[in-house]
Amino acid sequence: MKAAVYYGPRDVRVETVPRPSAGPGEVVLRVRRCSVCGTDKRIFTHGQKNVVPPTITGHEIVGTVHEAGSGVDAEIAIGMNVVVATVVGCGKCIYCRRKQYNLCDSFTALGYDYAGGFAEYVKIPAAAVAQGNIIPIPPAMSLERAALVEPLSCCLNGQEYLNAQPGDRALVFGAGPIGLMHAAILKARGCSLVIVTDVSDERLAYVREFGLGQTVNTAGGDAVAMILEAAGGEKFDIALTANSVKSTQAAALKLVRKKARVSFFAGIPKDNPVLDIDTNAIHYNEISVFGCFASNLAHYHQALEMVQRDDIPWDRFVTHRFKLDDMVKAFAVMEAGQGIKTVIDCE
Repeated sequence: MKAAVYYGPRDVRVETVPRPSAGPGEVVLRVRRCSVCGTDKRIFTHGQKNVVPPTITGHEIVGTVHEAGSGVDAEIAIGMNVVVATVVGCGKCIYCRRKQYNLCDSFTALGYDYAGGFAEYVKIPAAAVAQGNIIPIPPAMSLERAALVEPLSCCLNGQEYLNAQPGDRALVFGAGPIGLMHAAILKARGCSLVIVTDVSDERLAYVREFGLGQTVNTAGGDAVAMILEAAGGEKFDIALTANSVKSTQAAALKLVRKKARVSFFAGIPKDNPVLDIDTNAIHYNEISVFGCFASNLAHYHQALEMVQRDDIPWDRFVTHRFKLDDMVKAFAVMEAGQGIKTVIDCE
């Protein structure tokens, strides 16, 4: 089969490699689409500890069941179109017993510890199959929409903590794919004001084009003052950082009012993770601050239901499509910050 094999930072080669076969409890998918995540880009540019080359990355997978090993539930039928949950829990720890697989202390993941979806075929390990990670999609759903399920599931995990209510005022830092998804969710849940900030006019233009909220370009200015002016001088009930810029975390805490909920959704560089904050402001104003990492199976099912609906322009979120042969070009688009979501056509 053909696959984009990762040999190290900036070294991805499209090669012919052996096609996987399904052992007991395993499933092999014919990959149809695999969208490119910001983490995939980071692995390409800098590498990652749990991604040992040579390997195949890619975890936002849409495929067709090609082969099922012995013992696989008959409901996973040959020819069925599916999406795949990324995280595989150990199945034994307290978090796995609570079905919080993303918090498992020894979880593994497709596209990281296991070969991923930037290939014509991918094998889903038995533990993932047993956990319920293979999720059927409606026959009529477009493959591009289905490729949005995994990143949207992560957003829904973060939104669960924020509990947006009609009339809330919401602020999103970052107009990349994740920031736009968060803005879409907040808008759909009835927030009276959604402001999205970024330093890219191109990305902010998508916010306005899709009707997801107001925009503020914070390049070269006092971000807090600029956002507050755009908000009419009134602070926010919800703030979410969908970028990896530490200063936006501090700004978020300054821009929310009493009883607000703040999500540090995106991680920041691990060599400089400590934020100097006024914890008294959190204490006296009863501000809740949340972290968020990946998602669980319930979030995938919620995301699948959400992308079926037409109340948000999901199809327009996919702005770039590449064949597997052009994998390196896809990473170049991601590095340049162009468009919204990039999807690889593996057919």
